[in-house]
Amino acid sequence: MRLVPLAASLFLALTSLATAQTYDTPQDLLEAFYAPYISGEFYEDETPFRSAALQALYDADADSTPAGEMGALSFDPYIDGQDYELTDLTIGEPQIDGDTAIVDVDFRNFDQPQQLTYDLVFEDGGWRIDDVVSNNPENQYRLSEIFADAASATN
Repeated sequence: MRLVPLAASLFLALTSLATAQTYDTPQDLLEAFYAPYISGEFYEDETPFRSAALQALYDADADSTPAGEMGALSFDPYIDGQDYELTDLTIGEPQIDGDTAIVDVDFRNFDQPQQLTYDLVFEDGGWRIDDVVSNNPENQYRLSEIFADAASATN
């Protein structure tokens, strides 16, 4: 019976190490970021994947949302939905310009084609997600604009 707590603590340690590392390429970042959607084993803390600017938006949203209520996001913007069954994940060739990059990510969620475009920045020694855009004609959005709209609605 001692193996269960040991296995759990080992998993948490590995998960923490995975999110603490930096990503040398945009592809490395996005592969690591999407790995939990395939494995079902999500990171305890996703903040290492986000740029300082994007993390500030998440933090401001959390700070302005009353306890027990939903914040700006009513869905997972990284899959353009609430539930997931991802297949056929394809990470496009990044368009790198200095410390920024744009990368298209295609996948099928419950067999529905999805395409997202990621704005990435190189900061603190690795690539990080700075914004994401849905190119789905039925649900077009830019993550930073969702946060901005929510913030202006509460002011």
